[in-house]
Amino acid sequence: MVNIQSKVLIYQSELNFLAQCILDYPETETGCDLFGFWTHSNHAVVQYVIGPGERCKRTETTFHQDEDYLKSIGDELRTKHGLQHLGNFHSHHTFKLKKPSQQDSTTVVKAMNTYQLDRFLLMIGNIVNDDSTTINAYQYNRGKEHLYDHSGFVVLPGESPIRTIFDATCASYLHQPKTEYARLVNLLETTLEDQVYSKPNYPENYWLRIKSNREVLNGIMHKLNQEFGYVKAKQEDATDLVYLLFGSEESGLCKVTFPDAFPTTAPLVYKFDLDNIRFRKLLESSDWNSDGSLVLNTFNYIVEMATKVIEPNEECHE
Repeated sequence: MVNIQSKVLIYQSELNFLAQCILDYPETETGCDLFGFWTHSNHAVVQYVIGPGERCKRTETTFHQDEDYLKSIGDELRTKHGLQHLGNFHSHHTFKLKKPSQQDSTTVVKAMNTYQLDRFLLMIGNIVNDDSTTINAYQYNRGKEHLYDHSGFVVLPGESPIRTIFDATCASYLHQPKTEYARLVNLLETTLEDQVYSKPNYPENYWLRIKSNREVLNGIMHKLNQEFGYVKAKQEDATDLVYLLFGSEESGLCKVTFPDAFPTTAPLVYKFDLDNIRFRKLLESSDWNSDGSLVLNTFNYIVEMATKVIEPNEECHE
């Protein structure tokens, strides 16, 4: 269990920019630089992300930013908007490493000592399921440099006002991602309130305690997103058990939960009933079979249930 001790406030536009940059280079590392300011509570506010410069250097395991490009754009951000350099981002593309490597931490600590920095923000991105990404943030603090905090994200909606203005007025060349759309998954989100956040404490024998099953869940979400266009994983407040919200204009909003005995027993699918303003459980299928491909069979079952129509004589409940 990891306690979340710091936060990153970031606009959705800048998260999208990072995710697009990750997918631009699926076989090599890439990188960006993060600009904004620190709050009085020592939380980072990311208002603008600088992409990789034309003269950056990248390999499968390393990324080095174009220093002239970084200085040129950074000077303009500082002069026009008073932003400071908070830290940087790099991708581990399809590698499974979602946290800083030992070399990453060594590089950060060296930079903090060289430039006498009190704090430094490092983000790591990964590719999952070919067209999706994860982004994790870590805050380093002077005096405990190698004991970094895993930061939670407070996502600010819409486009950063700095990006709207700066992109139209910047005198230098700005990097534009080639990837038009990137889906961000498993973002560790939090709120502005002062709370202690932790990773899920799943019940004993719960299917998501096994890492390979968490990959199965990602696969189910990937297929649901392709089919319906929207899917998001959430957790029950009292139990930490995972459920999915998904839907489209045609199907409406649906919810799927996974019983304790899943995958032996079928998932439960609910549809939002506008007349009663609640989720109502759809009648269960009699031909549930979890043999074979769990992702495919679960996906097919969910789609079958989600496309059912709630009839007035059906016995549905919350």
